[in-house]
Amino acid sequence: MNRKTSLLDYNLLVPFGLLMIVSVMNLYSATKGIHGVSDAFYRQLIWFGLGIPVMFFFAYVDYRMLKKLSFAFYVLTLVLVVLTVIRGRSAYGAQRWFSLGIFSFQPSELAKFSILLILANYFDDHWLEHGFGLRQLLVPLTYILIPFVLILKQPDLGTAIIVALIGISIILFSKIKIRTFFLLLTALIVIMPVGWHFMKGYQKTRLLAFVDPYKDPLGSGYHLLQSRIAIGSGRLTGVGYLKGTQSHLNFLPESHTDFIFSVLAEEWGFIGSMVVIALFTFIFIEGFTIARYAKDRFGVILAFGITASLTLQFFINIGMSTGILPVVGITLPFMSYGGTSLLLFMAEFGILLSIHARRSRFEEV
Repeated sequence: MNRKTSLLDYNLLVPFGLLMIVSVMNLYSATKGIHGVSDAFYRQLIWFGLGIPVMFFFAYVDYRMLKKLSFAFYVLTLVLVVLTVIRGRSAYGAQRWFSLGIFSFQPSELAKFSILLILANYFDDHWLEHGFGLRQLLVPLTYILIPFVLILKQPDLGTAIIVALIGISIILFSKIKIRTFFLLLTALIVIMPVGWHFMKGYQKTRLLAFVDPYKDPLGSGYHLLQSRIAIGSGRLTGVGYLKGTQSHLNFLPESHTDFIFSVLAEEWGFIGSMVVIALFTFIFIEGFTIARYAKDRFGVILAFGITASLTLQFFINIGMSTGILPVVGITLPFMSYGGTSLLLFMAEFGILLSIHARRSRFEEV
C-alpha cells in the first residue's frame, strides 16, 4: 500500500482537487435562486462523496482486470440502454433515465465507458503494426454503431455524438490505413444528409439556431443568446461570486448542467475562466502523458481513450456555451450536475491513477 501511495500522480491530483473546489463553489452559485439553494446541489455533494472512494478504489485495483470484464460490461450497458428505451423515465422530452426506486441513473453515460473498454480490448488483441483496413474495422465500427443508434432512439443526440467521437478517436489513435481513412471520411459526408432526415424536429431547430440564433431569440436561439450574455457580462474579472444575474434570476436555462461554464464566466470573468481552462489543460496533458508511459498496449489505449473522452466533452461544452458549436446537450466534466456522469468520470480518473502507478515505458505502440 505504501509503495502504491508513493506512486500517486500529484500532477493529476493537484489540478483535480483545485477543480473540485471550484466546481462545488460554482454549482452552489448555479443552483442558488431567489428561494434558496436547489436540492440538486446537495444531491451532487452526495455524489461527490460517493465518487471519492470510487476513484481511489479504481486507483488501487490493477486496471488490467478491466480487460477481462470489457465485453460483459459492454453487453450489460446495451441491455440497460434497451430497457431505458422501453421503460425508462422521461424528462425534457427524452427517455434517458432508468429508475430503481428512489435511485435513478442514466445508462447512456455507461456507454461512454463501455466503448472505451471494449475498443481498448479489441485493438490490444488484434493489433496491426501497419494499420487497420476497412475489413479489420468492421467489428469496432459495429461496437460503436449499436450504442450510437440505441442512444439516438431515446433521443439523446449529445451522448450519441460523444460515444461516436470517443470510438473514432480510439480508431484513429490505433492507426488506420490512409485509403481506409478517406473511405470512412467519404462515407461520413454521404451519410450526414441522411442523418438530418432522421433527426427530431427540435434537434434540427437547435442546429439551425446555431447558424442564426437571432432568428428566434425567444425560442430556439434563447439558450445560446443568454449564454453569450452571461459570458460577456463577466468581462475581465467577473461580476462577483453569487452575483450573477443570468443564473440567479433564471434568465439562463440549464445553468447547473449544460451551461455551467456560463455561470463561471459571468461571476469569475475571463481570468477565472482561464484558470479553470488551465486546470483542465493540466489534467489533459498529464492524461496523455500517462498513456505514453503505460505498461502495456491495453493501458496505452485505455488511458488515451479516457483522456480523449474528457477532452472532447470539455471542448464541446465550452463551444456550446460560447456559441462556436451547436447546443447538443453535452455537460462539462466534473462541473455540471449529474450523478451518473460524475461517478463515471471519477472512476475513469481512478483508472488513470492505476495506469500511472503501474507505469513503465511500452515501446511497441
